[in-house]
Amino acid sequence: MKARPDSVRRTRDLLRAAVLRGDFVDGILPGERELVGSYSVSRGIVREVLTLLRDEGLIARTQGVGTHVVAPTAHRRLEDIQGIAELKSGNHFNGRLLLTSFESTVISAPAAASRALEVETGTPCLRVDYAAGTISGDVDAAATNYVLFPEAQRLIDTPFVVDWYAYLSSAGVKIGGSDFTVSAVLSDETLASVLRTTEGAPLLLLEQTIRDMSGRVFNYAIAHARPDRLRVVSHSARGAATFDRTAVPERGERPNRIQ
Repeated sequence: MKARPDSVRRTRDLLRAAVLRGDFVDGILPGERELVGSYSVSRGIVREVLTLLRDEGLIARTQGVGTHVVAPTAHRRLEDIQGIAELKSGNHFNGRLLLTSFESTVISAPAAASRALEVETGTPCLRVDYAAGTISGDVDAAATNYVLFPEAQRLIDTPFVVDWYAYLSSAGVKIGGSDFTVSAVLSDETLASVLRTTEGAPLLLLEQTIRDMSGRVFNYAIAHARPDRLRVVSHSARGAATFDRTAVPERGERPNRIQ
């Protein structure tokens, strides 16, 4: 590859990471001159990178304000997304998300859902469709869950909250384990409308099965999330090194090492 395309790619990747990490105070990016010095690249490369990030929908330029982050990215621990972490204050959404749509219906489980749930096709289940977004009006994710009985009946009898795992907990449903896969897809017209993004935009595809304490699968879920609204945080340590994993780093913060 040529030197300029490489420089553009590297600078874009670094600046994008800084935006998603929440490095900029009040979401305001430095001016072009400061970025030139910070990344040791030409003004032309900085301008090209800013254009790329604007085209991705991560930043915008407003007269009188400057270049700023369009919307903050939610940081979620991998354990929280998988549902294996104990529910604690600060683990999940803390009122930062609002339910934008919700529908639940008892249906006969379709073939693919039945295979994931390890039951016969047509087994009764509760299908729950919902979408959730930020209080600013953005929609972060949309999900469809297929839940077997008797857990389904407990959910029918329980008011829904935005956080799926808090919903299960409030219904008295205990999670014994979770199998989780993440891949990438392009948004179609329907998803673009639900998630308020553009058709063809990249999305995270999240597929999950949840097991009870005996290992029985009772919940199969397919969810789509906007990658510009979700940042997955995972911490690990080798040998004697240990790190504080009790909280998700806030914007601009780093995990604290335990002495």
